[in-house]
Amino acid sequence: MRKAWDKIRTRIQARLPAPRVRPILLGVAAWALVSLVSAAQGQAFAAYRGRPQDWWGTLGYTAAIFSVWAVLAPAIMAAAERLFASGLNKGLQSAIAVFGYLVASALHVALFVAVFWPVYGSGLANPLAMVGPVVLANFDKAAFAYAALIIAVLIRRHLRQRPDAVDVAEAAEAAPERPESEGLWIRVGAGSRLVRFQEIDWIAAAGDYAEVHAGGRSLLMDRSLAALTDELPAGFARIHRGAIVRLDRISEIRNLGRGDANVVLQGGHTLRLSRRYRDNLASFRAR
Repeated sequence: MRKAWDKIRTRIQARLPAPRVRPILLGVAAWALVSLVSAAQGQAFAAYRGRPQDWWGTLGYTAAIFSVWAVLAPAIMAAAERLFASGLNKGLQSAIAVFGYLVASALHVALFVAVFWPVYGSGLANPLAMVGPVVLANFDKAAFAYAALIIAVLIRRHLRQRPDAVDVAEAAEAAPERPESEGLWIRVGAGSRLVRFQEIDWIAAAGDYAEVHAGGRSLLMDRSLAALTDELPAGFARIHRGAIVRLDRISEIRNLGRGDANVVLQGGHTLRLSRRYRDNLASFRAR
């Protein structure tokens, strides 16, 4: 039965678009669905109030609103990804996310007015006069769009932490051939995954847990950063109370004065080096 299912899954995957194309198609499908549902909702409310609207006009305006959110989506999701991987406490992350909603909404209104003023601003004196009506008419849509993007990032991070189809039994069988000394076994739910030391870029504190960043993925471990410090081999160094970095991933150290510095990794991520741990990078500075 399992072999038959594997064959079916292989055939389905062969017919799917290329991995890089799938997010684009998914985004277009989500944009079309949300635009249709929102336009239908607007039509229903207008009819209930006794002021029916033209369907195609409503759909065009709604599609324009969400098309601007689609343009802003990559930047918003990238910022949210950095925020949730920063190691800050949940309360501060939530506060920053709320502030991000205000910033994103302001950017959305500015871009919408700049692009669609010739279409929807003909009855107004100037583009600035369009700002107020757009904000009031789309407050609910803005909150929905922003919340959907944040939830999408959280779901993506959760999926990244799932094991790659390796169950507990398979992990136990593979353990003798892949000793723990070669990497870290990370258990998520009912699964387990070995992340080799050479794959790890840096590790962040996440409360009582540790978030391992390896090759663009982040996996949550049920061990603290302090506990991992003694388990990691030479080549890793703690640079902050909330971060451990692999030395050969460092591309630059930028001094900030008073003993503090920023550590820039090869992938472009920047971490803070505190005075307390600056001696841990003595070997890197000596190169």
